[in-house]
Amino acid sequence: MEEAPTHVPQAEETPSVEDLVDPMPLDRPAKMRRMEEPATRSESSASPEKGISRADSQNMILRMSQKGMSVDAIADVWNVEAVEIVKTLELMRSGKDSQSSTEVGHGWTAWVKRLVEDPPELCCPISQELMEDPVVAADGITYERRCIAEWFQSNSGSPTTRETLWTHVLNPSQHMKSAVIAYKEKTVQEILSVASQVPTDDALKLLSRGEQFVRASLPDASAKKKLSSLLLFRGKRMPPGNRRAVIEELVPMLLEVRDMSQLQELLADMDGQEVLWFLRQVDEDMIKSLSVPGPHRILVCKELTRRITDSAIADAQAERLGFLWDFLLQQKDNHGDQDWVQAASLMLAGFHGRLTARLEQLDTKLLHHACTFLQSKESATSFARDFFGSDLGISTLEKWPPSNSASILVELASRMDDDKDEAKLDLLVEAHGIDDSDARVCRALSKQICRCMLRQRTTSDSKHLEGLLLNVQLENEDIPAEVLSKLSLEQESLKNLRGSQLMLLAKMLEKANRRADGARVAVAAAEAFSADEKEDKFYGAVTYAHYLDRTNDDASLMLCNLLGSIRGKCNELEKAQQTTKELQRAQEAECKQLSKRCQELEKAQQAIKPSVWHLTWDLSGYDFTNFTEGQRQLSEKFQLGASGVAAWLCLVPKASPNKASLYLYVSEPVLVKWRFQVGSWEDTIEWEFAKKEDGSLKGRGWRKAIRISNLASGIAFDLLSVRRAGSSLRLVAPGSGFRAPSSKELVQLD
Repeated sequence: MEEAPTHVPQAEETPSVEDLVDPMPLDRPAKMRRMEEPATRSESSASPEKGISRADSQNMILRMSQKGMSVDAIADVWNVEAVEIVKTLELMRSGKDSQSSTEVGHGWTAWVKRLVEDPPELCCPISQELMEDPVVAADGITYERRCIAEWFQSNSGSPTTRETLWTHVLNPSQHMKSAVIAYKEKTVQEILSVASQVPTDDALKLLSRGEQFVRASLPDASAKKKLSSLLLFRGKRMPPGNRRAVIEELVPMLLEVRDMSQLQELLADMDGQEVLWFLRQVDEDMIKSLSVPGPHRILVCKELTRRITDSAIADAQAERLGFLWDFLLQQKDNHGDQDWVQAASLMLAGFHGRLTARLEQLDTKLLHHACTFLQSKESATSFARDFFGSDLGISTLEKWPPSNSASILVELASRMDDDKDEAKLDLLVEAHGIDDSDARVCRALSKQICRCMLRQRTTSDSKHLEGLLLNVQLENEDIPAEVLSKLSLEQESLKNLRGSQLMLLAKMLEKANRRADGARVAVAAAEAFSADEKEDKFYGAVTYAHYLDRTNDDASLMLCNLLGSIRGKCNELEKAQQTTKELQRAQEAECKQLSKRCQELEKAQQAIKPSVWHLTWDLSGYDFTNFTEGQRQLSEKFQLGASGVAAWLCLVPKASPNKASLYLYVSEPVLVKWRFQVGSWEDTIEWEFAKKEDGSLKGRGWRKAIRISNLASGIAFDLLSVRRAGSSLRLVAPGSGFRAPSSKELVQLD
């Protein structure tokens, strides 16, 4: 490449974008120029914001088009966007002659042609394509850098004038680059303005061109926004079966920028398969914020059901169940369709315990449908498969109806009229069968039974309710006096009661001055306690029955048998007590003998001093990892032979790392000869231990350093001889042979 000259010919000035989009030359007909000024000042003139609306203006535009003026020229006269002129001509198509329609069609054709063709002024003279990196050559003409560079590889002259160029230096043309960018932006904006109005084939051409311009500016945020709008238009104009690729590119883009309006617009135009694919790309919060088109709302349920069954974490499953429940309620309220009502009812029946549903706020129709599903597991699973595409795990439940669904029946019963006592009672009995531990169920059922019994004309009419009432009421509270007075208390009513329940009933009867009936019930309680082998409670029930009615033969007989049993047990206890006392005296005598024997053994043990001539110190259990200066490791104490002198071994760390010295300590002055052995190391030492000035004894040890790693095999100690201070006797180990150690082998440790 040659050096740049001191003077470069001035590049041709590039026309502005405004000049490029104005096909009307300055020497347009005088009549048109005269029309321009009044139109601009007139109240009927339009602006880009307001558009063109008045009838006289529309007629004038039509006449200008019929005179041969182009759409762009008319737009320039009226100072509006060209698309507004096209819209005006299209609106006038109805009610006008065929020539008007032809003019409108011609306007659209010219408009599309101008948008899909590159302006010559912005194109490279070589490639005839829009310039991306414009540069000015020495001939003063602007080219695309790539094209002119390739030209200069085999040519030296100007590709336009054919004149020889004295330099090949290329200067960037910022002015032309700005003009190209401005043209692209304006073209994209115009395409977005007319994409929904032009015929489909033309629209797809325009949108493809707009995408080409915008993609070059990615990942700029503004470019992403425009690209999403272009893709949205293209997806709308394409057949549903052919736009999957567009949707798959567009959806992540809209999710990234959180463009809810375009997402909603896209969703409204999707078919079922596309909606299902879309739902699998978004989370529950996004689904909640969007309005799914009516025909596709069932797809939301199916997708949420799939997520619920796929949820491995209980918290996530509960959250999605709640979202599905809210969605079903919303659809039920908005549309009132029977299927939506049943779907919500099924969710309530199967998952009431895991939902945040407040039963008192739900409508009665929903509760009725839920009760129907609770009565038939087969109908529940069948509807779930048809509606949700899954049985929601209902078929795998061990218990149906679920225990927590009993409150649904109680709530429905509470809404029934007072004249439907039997139907209400049936619901509450069913609820009690589902969960007999629910306090609310028991209270509601007992209250309803009492109501029914009080409304019966004869006592015999209420006999079939007694057993159920006693089972339910005795667990919670007292039976009302007016109901208690109507109880027949026949054996059939009492047979399923526990002993504790019968005792409560007996006490209620005592308060109601039905002592004879209370005694009869207490006898039944005693029999129940006896069967359960609850002896103490059996005694209490028998005595209470006799207290209530001394004429009750069963109570009297039980009491006699009880007294006889008690006397027999007392005799057995007395005998056992006497035997226990004798055993206790024997044990005390034996303990005294054992104590005396222990004392004798302790004295004997103290008198025995086992002599030690050989021992091995096992160090495998010690941790010498941090065995450093200032530390030591001591063995247990032992006796030197039969001398009665205590001794012990001591390991002390050496200054060298991972090494130690071995010493022998004694409890009193003594002359000792011994041998140490560690692995293959062995040494014999003889030393007379004497007291220091402070009365303590010095230790005497092995001069050689022992590697810590060798200690794992243990230390062997052999006592060869020992003589106590002041004694003339020297105890020598049998068969020992030793030599006197040299002074160099001995080292003293204070």
